[in-house]
Amino acid sequence: MKTYIDNLLPRLKQFSQSLDRKEIFIDTPWIYVDENNSRHKYIFQRDGSLIMSVNGEVLIGKWEYLSVANSILIDRIRDKILLNQHFIHSSIMILKLDGTSENNLILANELIIPDYNVYDFLKTFYNEKANIKVINLKDGRSLELENNPYGIIANSLATINGDKIEDCILETLENDKKYKIENSQIVRVLIDVIYKTKKGELTIEQEEYGSCYGDRVFYKSLPAPDGIYSMGFLENLYVVDGKLTYKRAYKQKYKL
Repeated sequence: MKTYIDNLLPRLKQFSQSLDRKEIFIDTPWIYVDENNSRHKYIFQRDGSLIMSVNGEVLIGKWEYLSVANSILIDRIRDKILLNQHFIHSSIMILKLDGTSENNLILANELIIPDYNVYDFLKTFYNEKANIKVINLKDGRSLELENNPYGIIANSLATINGDKIEDCILETLENDKKYKIENSQIVRVLIDVIYKTKKGELTIEQEEYGSCYGDRVFYKSLPAPDGIYSMGFLENLYVVDGKLTYKRAYKQKYKL
């Protein structure tokens, strides 16, 4: 969760509100769960007092908004901390401890996210705001794609949990399409098409409009053996190393 939120934060900032709109967070029960699974609750009161509850035990501290830094100074009795604005929303506030690069305090509005599932909230929030299409994959993960009026096209940015994707081919769960990924971008949208040959059925992983040389070829779910596969009068498929190839390239390899 932490890695996903860290990756997402730079893109979330464009949708952030500001701490100077104090009505967003005043008199609201904000919660966070620490690394020991202790549940903390903060209530920023209008008079500057701060109600702090940890597993039901209460302390009264103070808070102050510092406009010059767009930060909140919190007096927690045992210490004082300065928190800088990172992402502000009526449902979630992400505040960064001043002087650090990684320490985020993620506060969730208990009235909206009582289970503290900030991961799902931020994921849904960003996908809706940025018009991201989520596609379920056969391996159980979810692919996040830039959506547009023309559908999924080449060069669409692709991520999983906000992370860039290594070069691969990913299979979808719903429509049996496959996305060839390079540099975390869609370069081809593929489907499996069955071709009947005299040696049996071949499956070619190709684009919808047709196959091309270099497409992967399978026979009984395994890479097809090298060979010439006849589909009828003067129609042959040439396969080398499990891929569709030119007649000329096939003959050169086998010196025909």
